[in-house]
Amino acid sequence: MPTLFLIEDELKLRKLLVRSLTDRPQWEVHAFETAEEALLKSKEILPDLILTDLRLPGMGGLDLIRTIKEKNSEIAILVMTAYASVSSAVEALRAGAVDYLIKPFPNEELLHVLDRLENEFRLKRENATLKKRLEVYEGPSGLVGSSEKMRKLDRLISKVAPTQSTVLIRGESGTGKELIARAIHDRSGRSDQPLVRVNCAAIPENLLESELFGHKKGAFTGATEKRIGRFEMAGEGTIFLDEIGEIPPNLQVKLLRVLQEREFEPVGSSETKKTKARVIAATNRDLETAIEEGTFREDLFYRLNVVTLESPRLADHLEDLPDLVTHFIQKICEREGLSPKTPSESFLETLESWDWPGNTRELENVIESSLIMGEGDELEEGDLPSHIRRSASKGVKTNSPSGIGAVEEGIDLETATLDQVERHLILKALERSNGNQSEAARSLGMTRRALGYRREKHGI
Repeated sequence: MPTLFLIEDELKLRKLLVRSLTDRPQWEVHAFETAEEALLKSKEILPDLILTDLRLPGMGGLDLIRTIKEKNSEIAILVMTAYASVSSAVEALRAGAVDYLIKPFPNEELLHVLDRLENEFRLKRENATLKKRLEVYEGPSGLVGSSEKMRKLDRLISKVAPTQSTVLIRGESGTGKELIARAIHDRSGRSDQPLVRVNCAAIPENLLESELFGHKKGAFTGATEKRIGRFEMAGEGTIFLDEIGEIPPNLQVKLLRVLQEREFEPVGSSETKKTKARVIAATNRDLETAIEEGTFREDLFYRLNVVTLESPRLADHLEDLPDLVTHFIQKICEREGLSPKTPSESFLETLESWDWPGNTRELENVIESSLIMGEGDELEEGDLPSHIRRSASKGVKTNSPSGIGAVEEGIDLETATLDQVERHLILKALERSNGNQSEAARSLGMTRRALGYRREKHGI
């Protein structure tokens, strides 16, 4: 049975609310006159929901919300106020309240909200039970995540894999382009053949040609024996050319020939060799700009760019962050022989506040550091690197263009309801962030989850 704390300083209203709440026997109700009394009781019993007035003697409602959220971010808070204003309602929501009621409100409105919240608590309990039974969603070849972006990528991989087409994977460093290449290979008819990877940026320019095509004995100083190249190693399998944008111009011509004619000569040899390997290339560079600058051949680009897949930034699919965290915890603990730990809510929320310029590779490194440095059975916010904690603690700037200061833009505050104002704020924040939910949530001073709840409420 979920527990509800009611905080109302007016005795008559408090008694009236308690009587109303008895109509919902599924709630265990505790009533208090002040926030301080409720906080003291919370040391004995942790509530699932707090129904509180914003104007209270002593500690006010906003301070109570912040204190409770620091203690346990899972506790839902519903606010009541007779002093309905844009700033107070929005501030309460930004502090972590899930909804608000404007006094006087009909009894049916309160009971309707309580029924909805009770249903949410029930679903959370059921989901928590299911989560213990189910593994993290992990697609073939290690692709982790169930967001729409990852599902779409998964579908595209399945479409591309059975074909013989050359594939170009584009995306920032650390987004998992090699995992995409492996997924394509594993789902293709070549899965029983080799997948050979070449990091074009990591091999010195004077050795890259030999690495790709092999060399004849005596072809150059140090070539004491014949060596086959990566194309020959791949056979009828797949060759993955990572960081293709770093290949020097003289090699671009030879690679173009391989793609066009399916043939090459080893260094120092006049013997022409054929290749049946499928080529998958990847880059984090803007190849169109490189073409304009004269550092990348346009004809090679068109040969590579038959099918293009985009590897999304982590910031663009943060819905997958909990799954990725669980995946990396399992992977790292197994590799390092560590005892698995559970990420706390504050740990995950702090991770969500970071921009992740290094994408999933950076996330994996952060999880490894936290597992090694953390001391408890749970990963806490304090186990994270200081720069990520500082980013989370900064919150939203007071002059943020998506904040309350921008409410008046495009809406009449004299006639608008609080719901209309809140919906307007969210739409403006999403517009300014070009649809980036993480950025919009930060500008509004709330978590992605809170923003998701508000979007669902307003049908956005």
